[in-house]
This record gives sequence, structure tokens and C-alpha cells, in this order.
Amino acid sequence: MKQEIAKMVRDWLVEEGIYKDKVADENADYHFLAEIPPNSRQFIDVVFPKNRDDMVVVASGIRLSDEHYRSLMSLNSEKRNELLWKMRFDLLFLPTGFQILPNVDDPQLFQFTRELYFDGLNKNLFMDAIKQVHRCKLYVIWTMQRISGKRDEPDMSMYR
Repeated sequence: MKQEIAKMVRDWLVEEGIYKDKVADENADYHFLAEIPPNSRQFIDVVFPKNRDDMVVVASGIRLSDEHYRSLMSLNSEKRNELLWKMRFDLLFLPTGFQILPNVDDPQLFQFTRELYFDGLNKNLFMDAIKQVHRCKLYVIWTMQRISGKRDEPDMSMYR
């Protein structure tokens, strides 16, 4: 069953023009890389974990650029805590899970995951999960641009 669903998911990524590559991963039976939007160098992982026979995980993280990390850490602790609490509450009720790594006192990476179970999986649900993970990343980027005073289009090369 997992093999058929992995093929179906890969086909959806190809149909949407966002399939980038297959990744070797010792912890996954299948691991695909999607680039959204195409040619943006912004990647989302689509992972079929070895230890689960009933789910696919849509995941991506965004590491703060040095400039945005410095801007965030230069805020006084009250403002920084207020901003990070707002971000956490804004993200809390989305179906996408999140982590701030290594921790909220040193926020270098924001990781987003969405677990989709095979019994309810269809293209609409899958593509919504891809788009939602992407929007979570944009939320972090735009929030960091706002505190650093940049209002332009995001320079996505600043993030990995």
C-alpha cells in the first residue's frame, strides 16, 4: 500500500510542476523533494517514514538569515518574547505542527510538519498541506522582514 501511495504522491508533485528530486534517507521508505514555488530554491520534504505504514509527512524548515537573527536578538527581551509568543499563538491552531530550534531563547530554525494519514489522503488534502507548510515559512520570513525594517519582496536566497 505504501508503495502505491508514494507513487501517487510523486505523480501529484510532478503534475503540479513542483517535483524536484528523490532523496536517499535511511529513516524513510520514500523521500521526495518539492520546490515551491518552482525555481525558488524553497524546498519542502515529503517523507514516508520507515516506522509508519499509515502516513506521509510534509515538512520544511526555515533557518533565519544572519541579518534577521541579529535583528530579532537585538530586540529587548520583552519585545522579543512578545513577538515570539505572538508567533506561537498564531501558529498554534493550524493543522501544521511547528518547533522552534534549538529553543525559543535561541530561535535559529523554525520547523513545520504536517502528518497526513493514508485513509483520508487525496490530492486536495495533500496540496493543501504543501501550501500550508509554505505559508508558515512565509509567515516567519515576513515577520522577520518586518522587524528588520525590510518591506521588499523576500530574498529567498537568505533562507535554507
